[in-house]
Amino acid sequence: MDTKLILPLTAIFFLVVITLAFGVYFEIESVILPTRVVGLSLIFVIYFLSSFRKNKLYLSSLLFSLLSILFLFLKSDLGVLSATLFFLVFIILTTRIVIKNSKKVSFIPVVLGFLPFLSILFYLIYLTYSSLGMNYLPSIINALIISFLGGLAVSNFILEEDNMKNILLLISTLLFILLIFVFMIERYYLSVQVLKPIRTICFFGGHYLFMLYLLLSEHQTIIDLPCEMTEESVSK
Repeated sequence: MDTKLILPLTAIFFLVVITLAFGVYFEIESVILPTRVVGLSLIFVIYFLSSFRKNKLYLSSLLFSLLSILFLFLKSDLGVLSATLFFLVFIILTTRIVIKNSKKVSFIPVVLGFLPFLSILFYLIYLTYSSLGMNYLPSIINALIISFLGGLAVSNFILEEDNMKNILLLISTLLFILLIFVFMIERYYLSVQVLKPIRTICFFGGHYLFMLYLLLSEHQTIIDLPCEMTEESVSK
């Protein structure tokens, strides 16, 4: 773990996100794409330097999230569809990571957390149905998967003792759900300029908090291992 680099890289990350928020609000195209790519790349680097385990599934999920950013920049129906599909893969991989890191998954808490999120997103799909076009089915699948992730986050928060990491997971999931909500409202229902920086903050805030959740989960795993397990064996 290279702690000397993590703090300045984190500061640069927040500076990039603030710059991007201003860029999208004032529609400065020369700023938007580079800062989006740099912001997500910094998440990748900060995690890579901070983690003992280097979760390959998580690193792969960041690649799909990056692809969603790149295709969204095309600003066409096909670009939005591709971005939605790549973001869906990111959410699926994220959900798998959470399941693997959950100490116990109980049906009732997951369902109780799942249904409110699903109801909100399905109502949003209902409102925007006539404008969704080819994005209709991916939007439904996206709503189902991310609502399930929300249910898992609520379940973990209720059932597990280590609530710091689960608070991070819950807030991260809420930010991703708000991201989808704001994106669909802005694109298909009501275009308001102030929603654009909110979408930026939701996207990168969700990513940053999920990275912290994963790092705390890995740290807890190391603490729980027998003393004879070395850092080298954990990272394999």
